[in-house]
Amino acid sequence: MKGFIATFIATGVALWVAARVVPGIEIPSSAFRATPQDFITFGTIAVVFGVANGLIGSVVKTLALPFNFLTMGLAGFVVNVALFIVAAYVSNEIGGSIAVGDFPPDILTQATIVAAALGSLVVGLVSAVVRLVIPD
Repeated sequence: MKGFIATFIATGVALWVAARVVPGIEIPSSAFRATPQDFITFGTIAVVFGVANGLIGSVVKTLALPFNFLTMGLAGFVVNVALFIVAAYVSNEIGGSIAVGDFPPDILTQATIVAAALGSLVVGLVSAVVRLVIPD
């Protein structure tokens, strides 16, 4: 349980940093103007991203392992970008509000893919640093 909470906090901080730093990623609740509701919305988005990476990500990364060896890690990066877009889609469907590039409404545009790529890099780096600070 303690590891889940640490992962939840790390994902939330990483998404907040990505919303502030990466052009094309907009989470309206990251400004925390309407504090109680924004925390709930931001928490919903963080839970969706955590579940997507925890459940779907581990299965897809295991299936992509041979391609990951062949491409020296590039397949893992592509999987992370796809998971970022999928998590944003699911989050928007259940009430979270996140815009990644031109999504919504357009999923596969250049702006969406570039924003998702930069967002997945920032979220990965920041969550790794936060996980170093917050022990399991």
